[in-house]
Amino acid sequence: MSEDLLNRAYRLLREGRGAEARDLLYPVLAAGPPDPLAHQLMGMILKSLDDAPGAEAQLRAAIALEPALEGAVQALGQLLALQGRHEEAADVYAALLKAIPGHAGAEFGMAAELYSAGREDEAEAAARRAIDRGLNGLEAWLFLARLFNIQGRLDEAEEAYREAIARDPVSAIAHRELAQLIWMQTADAVLAGAALDRAPPTAGLTAVKVKLLQDADLESEAYELAAARALRDPGLNLLAARAAVRVDPVKADAHLALSPEWGNPLARAKAQLEVDLALGRAEAAAERGAALSAAHPQDHYVTALAATAWRMTGDARYPALYDYARLVKSYRIAPPEGWNDLAGYLADLERVLDAVHGVKTHPLGQSLRHGSQTLRSLMDYEAPAIRAFFQAIDAPIRAHIKAIGEGAQDYAVGGAWSVRLNSSGFHTDHVHPAGWLSSAFYIRLPKTLDQGHQGWLKFGEPGTPTIPPLAPEHYVRPEPGMLVLFPSYMWHGTVPFSSDETRLTCAFDLVRAP
Repeated sequence: MSEDLLNRAYRLLREGRGAEARDLLYPVLAAGPPDPLAHQLMGMILKSLDDAPGAEAQLRAAIALEPALEGAVQALGQLLALQGRHEEAADVYAALLKAIPGHAGAEFGMAAELYSAGREDEAEAAARRAIDRGLNGLEAWLFLARLFNIQGRLDEAEEAYREAIARDPVSAIAHRELAQLIWMQTADAVLAGAALDRAPPTAGLTAVKVKLLQDADLESEAYELAAARALRDPGLNLLAARAAVRVDPVKADAHLALSPEWGNPLARAKAQLEVDLALGRAEAAAERGAALSAAHPQDHYVTALAATAWRMTGDARYPALYDYARLVKSYRIAPPEGWNDLAGYLADLERVLDAVHGVKTHPLGQSLRHGSQTLRSLMDYEAPAIRAFFQAIDAPIRAHIKAIGEGAQDYAVGGAWSVRLNSSGFHTDHVHPAGWLSSAFYIRLPKTLDQGHQGWLKFGEPGTPTIPPLAPEHYVRPEPGMLVLFPSYMWHGTVPFSSDETRLTCAFDLVRAP
């Protein structure tokens, strides 16, 4: 096949004209003779046209003709991974290793797929081989650090994060994850931020340090840092504005005015809504919120900000969104298969979850305070009691979907975790930006829940300041074995409690199944 024809088809693909590229290439490809580069290009074209079976067939044909064709291997591995076929993707990289022994990229690609397939020991070994064979940069060390982190090998994780930072001293991702690891073990913001303090003061690293200080409840220090660095970098005025909302909304307004227009327009619009609400400019917030919500209907934080403004202005859209009687419901689960009674099941679930809550305090960027969260998704644990949890919640979920008028809409679990709160523990008021429905499932509760609303689930109090302040509108008293389901866009949090006993829960987000 002529190089000129391949180049023409490739140019069409790059221009987003995949159908024309396919129609140009297909007749020549069908006529032969077999050409691995042509099959590879056709696979990429069909992938761009969402023809996954066709793309897979073409890429496999390319590899059959030339097993060392790295581009086809990479494309096929990615295609299979997108379909959740991680074992097969790992086999594709393994075949490349047979064709090119010692290929570091193939080792690392195989490591990623083995990890996704749950074969963590093999993934670690493959990643180490990739590093030994020259793939020794940020990405490889981040991979190992994250693997060690979820396995609870925290000293090794810290060492790997430091290796990653040594290779890219301004990597915001590596610095954030190292700071979080140290913070969760020590609850010491000074120790957690030490590497950040030694690093160059880039905008990305400034944002990481500001978030660390905020999550350590050092709001004033967070604002002061952002404001000081905004004097040298005007692009940081948006960060300073959002950091100032809880400290001094007037200063937040001033920083927003200084923020360059070329910044992140959605983040700027959210900041403007936050400032309007904090300064009591409800009418302006309601108008802005309506426009932003229409432009970003799937952004639940935008929905929550707009709803707050509508509540303040008495807009009829608010009670429709926050219809607690219809949209917030509690269910008592039945004991899953293998358990005779709910109390016995909860006792077993409590035991296995306590065993995996090993860190001292909350992760960064989460709602919980004075407690711990499991280091990996509940779906990754093999313990029978955790596996059975997903069986036990299925019937209540389907009943809830029907009750809120969604008919036979199916669901998938988008994320699941466990939280253990200590005395004074709570969840800040927040929303779940990536979910459809969110949840709280109660396993163990302190006796102080009988005192006022301590430890209760609350709804409606905004997670951003408002003038006038808005109180919670709805409470749910938790009970062991109770599952509460509600829309992910609703403001919700937990009332702090005081007790020598801990509060143990599970939570998950649901997404709509395709």
